[in-house]
Amino acid sequence: MRKLAVMTVLLIHVIVFYVIAAEDHAYITICEGKCYYGKSESGPWKLLKVGDKVGSDIYLKTDENSKLEVKSNRGVIRLAPKTVFKYFSLKKKEGDSVMLSIGSVWAKVRKVADQKKFEVKTKSAVAGVRGTVFSVTALIDESSIIKVYEGEVGVNNKPAIEKKEKEEESKLAESKKERKEIPPPFKEVTKKQWEEMIARAMQMIKVSADGDISEPIAFDLEEDKKDDWVAWNMSLDEKEESKGKK
Repeated sequence: MRKLAVMTVLLIHVIVFYVIAAEDHAYITICEGKCYYGKSESGPWKLLKVGDKVGSDIYLKTDENSKLEVKSNRGVIRLAPKTVFKYFSLKKKEGDSVMLSIGSVWAKVRKVADQKKFEVKTKSAVAGVRGTVFSVTALIDESSIIKVYEGEVGVNNKPAIEKKEKEEESKLAESKKERKEIPPPFKEVTKKQWEEMIARAMQMIKVSADGDISEPIAFDLEEDKKDDWVAWNMSLDEKEESKGKK
């Protein structure tokens, strides 16, 4: 009886370990071409392969001829060619958060009972969901494009507004150092409130580098499918759904 109790305790510890591991890590499931990981946005970069585990605060990178798929208990994220991407902590109480520095990602997020959010951040926007299919593109001018294929996504311009405020406050601080007296009337930095828009299936939202956020705009799915990146993702999603139905 005592031996059985010890075995039961050991089994519980093993189960707990795997549950924690599943929450704390993601795995590389597709790597076409050369894919890399690193500890910073600029590397140094090391090669990835299918089956590798991806922990928190790790950067992922694809070159111009490569694609990458990462799976976790939250769902699937795929990186387009020439993309740099970062995983933050996967065990945050409020949900999971990832950062797209440059390039495009496709996210298929599972609906979960705990109602935690999944967020994709860029330098100008945050796209937050609880279960949907969407893509996020971070352009070189720091603007962002979010497209929703299933469900809905809340998009805000908070990163752009916060960056702008910091720049204005920094300029103000420098100005105060240079001048002993500031002639009246003196105008303090105005705090601009960040905005949020909801994009539903077959809609897109654009956010400029300065934080100007567009109304949701409809896009043509058939036209969108002509893009090799979109077609590749939709094909993989269809295969996954077919497996799930068997």
